[in-house]
Amino acid sequence: MSTSHTRSTLATTDRDTRLSRRNLLGLGIAAGFAPGLALAQEFPSKPIRLMVGATPGGSIDFGARTMSAPLSELLHNPVLVENKPGAFGVLCTQYVIKSAPDGYTLLVGTPSPVIIAPQAMQKAPFNPLTDLTAINMVSTSPIAIAVNPRLEVKNLKELVALSRKRPITMGLPLAGSLSHLVVEMTRKATGINFLNVPYKGAAPAIADCIGGTIDATVSDVGVFLPYHRAGQLRVVMVTSEKRIDALPDVPTAEEYSPGLVVTNWVGIFGPAKMPNAVVEKINAALLKVVARRDVQEQYVKFSATASAMADPDAFQKFVASEYQRFGQIVRERNIVIGG
Repeated sequence: MSTSHTRSTLATTDRDTRLSRRNLLGLGIAAGFAPGLALAQEFPSKPIRLMVGATPGGSIDFGARTMSAPLSELLHNPVLVENKPGAFGVLCTQYVIKSAPDGYTLLVGTPSPVIIAPQAMQKAPFNPLTDLTAINMVSTSPIAIAVNPRLEVKNLKELVALSRKRPITMGLPLAGSLSHLVVEMTRKATGINFLNVPYKGAAPAIADCIGGTIDATVSDVGVFLPYHRAGQLRVVMVTSEKRIDALPDVPTAEEYSPGLVVTNWVGIFGPAKMPNAVVEKINAALLKVVARRDVQEQYVKFSATASAMADPDAFQKFVASEYQRFGQIVRERNIVIGG
């Protein structure tokens, strides 16, 4: 056999070997993606759980149950609400983080447990920017400050003026919550003299405010509406940009300081590393649900707005900006919660 023929044979063999390796590599990559693609195509094939880190009956639970039926219709599988309260809502968030990233276990998340708690706890239990998949927002509502009517103040400006004569006892429903941050932001923006009184929830703080044990308290605006209408409490500020229909005479945070505008949003999250196709399928269903008139009407009952962002990327960027904004307040005010 000639030397040139031998070289040609070796070159052909080497080329075939490289092609075989390339083909095998391609098959390996395809095999790696196949489970995710198959999951997305089959999703959902069993019930989906919406995990709520609060007890049944509250506004977050109500919102989740409002969405569950229309989501079930759109996804052709049951969407079930499961309550897992405890540790500021952190236990529920951690449960979802540790779940399989297949779209069947989702978190109904709010700023307090998802954004604030991991920055205020002595040891951060998770990082929401890396440990969760942000799918989309589903609703927004403002926070409000309410006072005992005997204070004879009608707005935040008058409450600030009263605080120059004596401290205003402020009932905090939960230290380290979004409501707590609103109090600290108000203190910084207006110079109001608040004396914080910690409580383990909104109900006892409201009861003491009605009874006159404390001057004021803070919570979601929807929580205060029945008491405001009954004359038992008086809402003096809402943290929205525009006045809300339920309280047209109550000034907004925007009227005092743009930096005081705060939204208590509710969003849907999943574990990290969810397949994009599954995220998009859930997001498409959420967009249709929040656009439904019957869903919007249900949210209006507790002064919330059914609202979503353009897509998961927009929501992820929003969550990142909220993480930075509220983290700065936590550090400035040295807010620390146990855990």
